[in-house]
Amino acid sequence: MSGAPQLTQEQRRALLLREVKWAEEKSAAYRAAFARAGVTHADVQDFADMSRLPFLDAVAEEGANAPFFMLTLPLSGLMRVSVLWDTAGVGGQVHCYTQGDVARQVQAATDMLRTCGVHRASTVLLVGNAADSRTLDLQYALDGLGATVLPCASATDAVRLMDAVVPDTVIAWEQDIPLLEETLDRMALYRLISIGAHPCPQERTQRMVARMGARHTHIFTRASMGVLIGCSDDDGTGIHLDGRLLFAEVIDAAGQSSAADGACGELVLSSLTAEAEPVLRCRTGLHVRLLREQDRRGYEQVQIVEE
Repeated sequence: MSGAPQLTQEQRRALLLREVKWAEEKSAAYRAAFARAGVTHADVQDFADMSRLPFLDAVAEEGANAPFFMLTLPLSGLMRVSVLWDTAGVGGQVHCYTQGDVARQVQAATDMLRTCGVHRASTVLLVGNAADSRTLDLQYALDGLGATVLPCASATDAVRLMDAVVPDTVIAWEQDIPLLEETLDRMALYRLISIGAHPCPQERTQRMVARMGARHTHIFTRASMGVLIGCSDDDGTGIHLDGRLLFAEVIDAAGQSSAADGACGELVLSSLTAEAEPVLRCRTGLHVRLLREQDRRGYEQVQIVEE
C-alpha cells in the first residue's frame, strides 16, 4: 500500500508499547498470562522484545469459554461485536470493536481499495455477509470512496444481481468465487479483488483470472486478528502489511523469533492499535518470508510472501 499514509518506526514503536501496556492493565486474560510467563509490559521496549511475551493461545486459555474475558473495557464502551469466519461454517471468532477501532479499520480498508485501483467511478459488486465486521468495513470504505456499490450477502444473490447490473469490479471471499465463476466468464470483468485467509490467493482463482484477462489483487485476513491485514499489488508477489495496525514477526523451527528482512518461518501477528480487544502474538500456522524495504519517502514497507 505504497500510496497510503505511513508511520515512522518510532511512531510504530510508541503504538506497540501503548498496546502492550493497555492489554496488561485492562485485560484480565493478558494480565494473568503475563504473570504466568514472568513478564510485564515494562519488559517490552522495542519490537525485538515481543518474543518475551506469551503467544495468544496461552492467553486465550484464561477465557476459552468466555470470549468477553479478553475485553479491555465494559460492553457499554463497544461500538460493534461480530462473529468472524475464515471458512464458512468452520469455527467462528467473536471480536469486539470500539468506535476508534472501526474508524481505523475503515481507513485501512479504504487505502487497500485505492491500492487495488477502486475509485469513485467504479461499480463494485461486494459479495459477503455484512454480519462479518470486515465485510462491513469494506462497505463503508466503498461508500467513502464514492463508488457505486452492489452489496450481496451470498454468491446466489450476486449471480441474480449481475443479470441486471454489470460491475467492473468484483470483491468476493474466496469460498464464494467458484459459485460466481460461470457468470464472471460471460462478463467483461475488469478487476477481481479476492479475500482469503492466506497471503497467496487460491490457484483456482489465479487460473480463472488469467483465463479472463482481468486484473487481480488479493486481500489477506484472518478471523483471529479481526481485521483486514493487507493487500497485494497487481503483480501479486506478496501482501503489503498495514503497518499502522499490525506488527509481523516469524518464528523458526527452533522457536526463535525474527522480524528482519528475509526472515522465514511461521507468521505471528500482533495488533498495534486495537482498543477493545488487543491481539498479541497470534500464531497463524502459515510459513512465510518477510521482506522489508524503504519507499522513496524513507518509510519502511513490510511485505509477506507465503512459501
